[in-house]
Amino acid sequence: MKRREFFREALDESIRAAQKSFLSLQETFTEVNNSVSDILDDSAPGKGDFFDSYEMSYSLTLAYPREMFEQMARDQGMPYENIETIDLAKELHKRGVI
Repeated sequence: MKRREFFREALDESIRAAQKSFLSLQETFTEVNNSVSDILDDSAPGKGDFFDSYEMSYSLTLAYPREMFEQMARDQGMPYENIETIDLAKELHKRGVI
């Protein structure tokens, strides 16, 4: 009889540990899901348009010389004098040039 009680207690303990692990895993997946939802949500902090600032669009607006954007604008017949580089890049992007 003692042997049967030992195995019953061991089985109960294993089931409780598995349930705890499952709940922990479920909480983790919920947190990950919420994080992904926040990233995809437009109202999430840090979310913004590529051309909202020079910092966000650094890879395009600050990494290349202004003359390159002016040449593209000339080729498109766009005005480019007295226009900020970021606005010029944004318009070129809208037109599918870059």
